[in-house]
Amino acid sequence: MKKWRLVYLQLVFTGMLIGLFGLAGVAISLLIKRAQKGFSLDILLDKPGYFILMAGLLAFIPCLIAFIHILKILRSLKSNATVTPIAASFGIITTCCYIISTAALCLFPVMFIVADRDDAPGLILFAFLLILIPFTFSVISSLLQSLLQKPDSRPE
Repeated sequence: MKKWRLVYLQLVFTGMLIGLFGLAGVAISLLIKRAQKGFSLDILLDKPGYFILMAGLLAFIPCLIAFIHILKILRSLKSNATVTPIAASFGIITTCCYIISTAALCLFPVMFIVADRDDAPGLILFAFLLILIPFTFSVISSLLQSLLQKPDSRPE
């Protein structure tokens, strides 16, 4: 792979990482503003957007860890490093994607309630995508990890 492509991928993932920090900052400021007015169970059930924000912030941490390891993999590929740290990073990315998918799965009932209340069936599809996309990335990552760990067992 050409070096400029790896540099481009590093820039893209760094931009996504900065964007995640921006979204987390906005979410935290909204939650702090609401916390000053007082939280109650009625507010969380009446306005489920706060619950979705909290679940999104819980998924932010494994997403951040996964992005950092993706940047490590790209840096290792750029410097032609050995396969061992790359395989370990793929394992961590797999675990982070499973955690993100689990957080989205726990968020699904709330999204279903919001979609039912607002008569928005597209929101249920969006909730399914939030569950399936990280799960798909975790399967791909575990596949790449197994390919890197067993290079001798590849079919000819």
